Amino acid sequence: MTLPIGFLLGLLVVVGHRELGTALPGEGTVDGLLLASFALLVPVLLVQVAYVVTLRALVLGRPVKVPPRSLLMLSRFATPLALHVLFAYGAYGDWIDRLAPTSHFLRTLLAVAPLYAIELPRLLFVGRVDALLEADLYQRGRVLPLSLLPQWRDVWPAIRLRYGWPLLALQPTLLLGVGLDALQLDRTAYVMVFTTSVGITVATILFLLVVATLLPFAFRLAFGVRRELPEPAGESLRATARAIGFPPQRVMLLPTGLRAVNAMMVGPLPVGRLLCMTDGLLEVLDLRSLSGVLAHEAGHARMGHPGILMLLAVVMPLLLIAPANLLDLEQLDAVVQAFLLITVVLLGWSVVRALARRFEHEADIASVQMLGAEPCSSALHRVAGLASASVHLPRRLLSLHPDERHRLDVMYRYERDPAFRERFDARSRTVRRLIHVAVGVAFAAAIWAWATDWRHERLLVRFHTGDFVGARAALAETAGEAVPNRWHELRERLQVQVACALELAPECRDWSTAEAALQPAAWQRGERVLIAQGPAAAYPWFALARMVMDEPSTVELAIWRYCRAADEGDAEAVAELVEIIRRLGPPTSLAEVFE
Repeated sequence: MTLPIGFLLGLLVVVGHRELGTALPGEGTVDGLLLASFALLVPVLLVQVAYVVTLRALVLGRPVKVPPRSLLMLSRFATPLALHVLFAYGAYGDWIDRLAPTSHFLRTLLAVAPLYAIELPRLLFVGRVDALLEADLYQRGRVLPLSLLPQWRDVWPAIRLRYGWPLLALQPTLLLGVGLDALQLDRTAYVMVFTTSVGITVATILFLLVVATLLPFAFRLAFGVRRELPEPAGESLRATARAIGFPPQRVMLLPTGLRAVNAMMVGPLPVGRLLCMTDGLLEVLDLRSLSGVLAHEAGHARMGHPGILMLLAVVMPLLLIAPANLLDLEQLDAVVQAFLLITVVLLGWSVVRALARRFEHEADIASVQMLGAEPCSSALHRVAGLASASVHLPRRLLSLHPDERHRLDVMYRYERDPAFRERFDARSRTVRRLIHVAVGVAFAAAIWAWATDWRHERLLVRFHTGDFVGARAALAETAGEAVPNRWHELRERLQVQVACALELAPECRDWSTAEAALQPAAWQRGERVLIAQGPAAAYPWFALARMVMDEPSTVELAIWRYCRAADEGDAEAVAELVEIIRRLGPPTSLAEVFE
């Protein structure tokens, strides 16, 4: 059940390129895309080489010159590198925008498609190589006939398990695209989300709640979770679940080909929550120990641990973004910013790790309260005995589980020592009170920050919803006030944009009127200003035109970006865009500008 590092790094590269917007409109060429696409073959080829090397060692008894595990490691990190080549040198981001100019869902699907094109076949062959390496026969110099090697049917359960995480990641990825497309149907809601801090925070939290609600159902599909449990363990576990108040129909089997010995509660919210036990766990534990594991996992649910961790690790950081923006940290030196970021991340990780370990103890105690200490402690003894005896320090520091001996000691002391029991329960109540205070402070700080920024954000909302008259009035109201540094440049740009918009639509107060007044008048005015005064002066007009255009052509987008680059003083981007526009062919009305 380990996370696929190659896939996660690849996903990070995709998100980084899409969010930073490194591709210029029209930059992509067919030859460049095809050439960069060859990089996608490298991760799979490295795994294939590892397979051939391992197979030759097993069948021919030849010594291994290139360690197969090193090749597998290289293939893992080749995935993000290949994607970077595709986006940076193949201008794949430009092709995404061309093929899906208006649909967020299609853009999201196209963005992650190369990642899955690499990882699905790569993970398929990684499973086959791992099966060969597990035999470890080549080190003994033995020759093994092909008929005795692991076949595809033998390794498919392990491959299916590896596919689980990429398939699970599709749920929030595609759901985000669908949600953004739905949001576009209401202009005011769309603008509120993308121009205000309160809008983006609330929308993100709502999105996470939807993802969390659907997570158990998506997990079942991604990992092939089954309702049928092997007997007699199935009947025993369902009876135990019924006795401790957990829905017995939600106790399910996670098939792993006996490769994982684990149990997990899936779903931070009660809706659809599952308790999954792997086939490996059912194989190695007796019925009494399995009941202890079930009580431990049910204890997590009963005490609300998944929801609390989601609240602290995800929701609270989102709430604190707006207050952090008020500090104008962007004015600080880059080194200081990096130091503060690392400090905050490490502090947050330390708090989450400490709470996660505390919650493991609380789940153990929940098992003790329901069944006594013996079932859960017996399971812990057995599972710990199967694990490696040597635990490296980095792994111990990153683990969210406390030391097994400490867990056993806490369980037995809680069962036998009333004074220890009272102290443990009191500390649990104190932890809950501190969590409530921290969440309350985060909400209060967020509300204060939202109220502080709303005076400036409402200008953006009015302008981008077509209320140009209201935007001018709001600018006049705040004309004499001190403006925070982070708003200076944006406010100056907005003043120019509002003046241009009112010149074409002097009485405009709604979006439908703005669309009718600005299209195509704003683009035509931009062309005249571009010819007469240059790209920097034309940018406000092309920006207005871009705001109301449904499906601008690649050439139109390139002209808009050309004027924006000139306005920002980016000479390198200006030169690149001039060449792109010449290659694509400028409009006849602007041919003289790009000769």
